[in-house]
Order: sequence, then C-alpha cells, then structure tokens
Amino acid sequence: MTPAKKDILQGWKDIASYVSRDVRTVKRWEKQRGLPVRRMPGEGRANVYALIPELDSWLSNTTVVEHEEDLLAASQDDSEEDAEVTKEPSTAVCADEFSAPLIHSHQRRQWPIVAAFILFFAALAAVPFVLRAHRATTQSAVDLPPFNPTQTAREVKYNSKQPGVDALYLRGIYFYEQRTPETLNHALQCFQQAVDKDPGYGPAYAGLAQTYNLIREYSVMPEAEAYAKAKTAAQRAIALDPHLSDAHASLGFVEFFYDWNATGAEREFHTAISLDPSSALAHHWYASMLTHQARFSESLAQLDIAQRLQPTSISILSDRAFALALSGHRNEAADLLQEIVNEDPNSPSPHRTLGNISMLEPRDIPRNLYEIRRFATLRHDAAGLKLLDELELAFRAGGATAMWRALLAEEERNHPSPDDRTYAMAEAEAALGQNEASLHDLNQLLAKHNLSLSGLAIDTLLTSLHGDPRFSAIEIAVGLPPSPPK
Repeated sequence: MTPAKKDILQGWKDIASYVSRDVRTVKRWEKQRGLPVRRMPGEGRANVYALIPELDSWLSNTTVVEHEEDLLAASQDDSEEDAEVTKEPSTAVCADEFSAPLIHSHQRRQWPIVAAFILFFAALAAVPFVLRAHRATTQSAVDLPPFNPTQTAREVKYNSKQPGVDALYLRGIYFYEQRTPETLNHALQCFQQAVDKDPGYGPAYAGLAQTYNLIREYSVMPEAEAYAKAKTAAQRAIALDPHLSDAHASLGFVEFFYDWNATGAEREFHTAISLDPSSALAHHWYASMLTHQARFSESLAQLDIAQRLQPTSISILSDRAFALALSGHRNEAADLLQEIVNEDPNSPSPHRTLGNISMLEPRDIPRNLYEIRRFATLRHDAAGLKLLDELELAFRAGGATAMWRALLAEEERNHPSPDDRTYAMAEAEAALGQNEASLHDLNQLLAKHNLSLSGLAIDTLLTSLHGDPRFSAIEIAVGLPPSPPK
C-alpha cells in the first residue's frame, strides 16, 4: 500500500526540519545510526524521502541526544555538502505534540542543555564568516558599533526551561523565512504555542511580532490589525528581554509604518543594530524605512549589509532591487528581479517589485498588470484579482486613460460615500491629471490615518504632486521628508 502523501517528507531539508536538526546531522545519523531514509530508484542519491511513521518509530527507540564531543565534531565537519535544493517549503502544521517523538522519558531533561550546546557551537563556527561580511560592508554603510561576537552568541542561546519550547521557536523561524501565506500562518501557530508553554519566553514574542509585520503583506490580514498585534508582541518581548535585537527591529517597523513616528522608529532600528550588528532583519527593515523616505543611498548601504549577512533572502534581494530602481538604476533592478523570478517563480516579493518599478517612466502598464496579477494570485487576493480583470479589459479597450478611469469608477462604486475616499482613488485622480481632487482625498485619508500614506514619497503615480506645499505637508505629517518638485 502506498503511504499517504502527508506522511512523506521530501528531501534532506524537510527531514532535518522534522527532527529539529540540521541537514549534516541527519545525514550522519543515516550513516552511523540507521536513520530510516529512503531513495527513489534510479533517481540518484540526492532524491531522498522519509516516511513519518518510520521516523517516529526510530526516534522512539533511539537515543538521539548527542554528547558534547559529537556536537563539536559536527560543527567542524565540512566534508559533506547538501546535494539537494528544496524549493517548496514543508506544509506540516506546527502542532503542540510535534516535538513529542523527539523528547522521550529521560531525554526531556537533557534537551534544553543539548539545544544550547548545538546553537553555541554553531554560533562559534559562524563567527569568522560574519566578521568578514561585516568588515566588507563598513566602507559603504553608515557608522555602526563594532561587531561583538559575544552578543551574537547570546542571542542564539534559546534556553527555555519548558521542554519543547526552543524547538517550537526554531520551527516557527523556519516557516517564517519561507514568506508565503501558508507558512506564515504555520509560524504564528508555532510561536503562539511556544508562548503558551512558556509565557516568559521573549524570543517567541519577537517571532510573533516579525510574523505579524509580514502577514499583512503576504496574505490578506488587514494592516491595522496586523500592525497592532505586532506592536503588542514586540513590546512584550522587549519587556521580557530588552536585549532582543529582532524585537526592537519589529517595533521600529511598526513605529514607522503604523504610528508614523519616524524619530521613534529610527531610535529602535539603531538600538537593534547596536545590540546585534549581525542581524540581517534589523538592517533590512531599517533599509525599508529609508527607502520610503527616499534616502536611497543610505538604504542601499543597509541592504548591502543585510544581503551579505543573509545572501539567500529573496525578500532582501527584492527590496534592494526596488531601491536600485528608485535611485535611477531601473534596468539593473529589473535584471536582478527577473533572475530571482526565473529561479523561484512562486515567491511573491519579486513579482510585486517588478510591478512597481514598471510604473516608473516610461511606464510599462502591461508588465505592471501581469506582475501584480502574479502577486495577487500568490497571496490569494480574490478581490484584487477581480479588479485586475476589469483594469485589463479597460486598458485593452482604451489605453492608460481608460484604465485609470475604470479604477476610479470601480473604487467610487465600492465606496459611494463622499467621506469614504480611498488611496486608489487619489492615485487614479493624479494619474488622470486631477490634482486638486487627489489632494482632497489624500487629506481625508490623512485625517483617518490611512496606512497607505507611508508610500507617498515613492509612489510613481503621485509625482505630479511633488513640490506642492499641500502635498509636502501631508508627507511631513506621515514622517517623510518633502519630495522635491519633478
């Protein structure tokens, strides 16, 4: 009988994630301890899979806790490289009992200590590489405190006294890094279960804050709801441990994009980077604020650091391409994004960024419609897809002007009250040359604290308003420097 698909783990990455170890360790376990890993016949050694029931049985009957000497040897073992790149993230939901097969009887008391050893030696092994990345970027970046490896080692010593909490947190980070609607929801579940088990565990609250900051972008959770939850979680994390760099970075993100408090946001980002100069998250999210303030050279300096620290991040690469395009390097940015899309067509960020930069002059509206459709599809945005259908029909029938009129008409149909103007209305009006109407709507949105206003300075549809004192006043109120006239 063929096992159910949900009971199969495809590839070394998913197998390692399931048993809460790295790929190198599970490969060693297969050779030395008989970890039940199977291979597809005729497909080569790289195409491996495992059956979850067999793994559970093996874990139940095997002592998986390694001695300190084994851990040190594993951290120094560079003889084997991963033979597989898995592009689809695991879709297993993080359940309360997920760690139960991993921690049995006497092993429960040893697991937190073992986890600390694993992460400590991993941090020591990574220090030379992080030091080189930091030194390589100091010439192009803003002045930052010197890198302190002791701080970094401290940050990765997750040491909850409650069994399974560290594993839940690390599994949440694994899902968070995939950045899809499904995996972000899985991350929320893992972090929430971690804080339910240990309410004093700061890293899991920081993980919740990070995930809520992203879920409003990659799924359809309302922005105000997501930001409010992110702020609460970040503040709780900082109250539990003021030294959590990621919590300060998450709070800085909320301060800028939700509270419109640019001064407070900059303070939080500086704190995050001071606490951990090797935090890719802190550099990345600080760069996002700088991009929205049209401080492109500073943003690119921060993104350069973030990319060196986390070179595999599609989100960092996409944001770097966006800053490049806005700073006058549109073709270079488009080439970079197209490479990412060719490698991973199902990642939302590159499609959204390609759509945005296609609206720079000279505008490429067909490309914009195509890429935004891909983005809406990947984030399961049914309303957005319906609107795109109408815009595409209008564009084919009458060009850009017909499309903007169709957008304005659709928005007014959905929001008939004169006191219920939307950001899309203001964009369409500006694109049609109706600047007075656009300014009226933007002021109404300002009074209602519409969160879309954070993008005023880099919105290519609003460039006709740059230099108007009324528009500059709105920018200042949102925490942006006034845009110079075009």
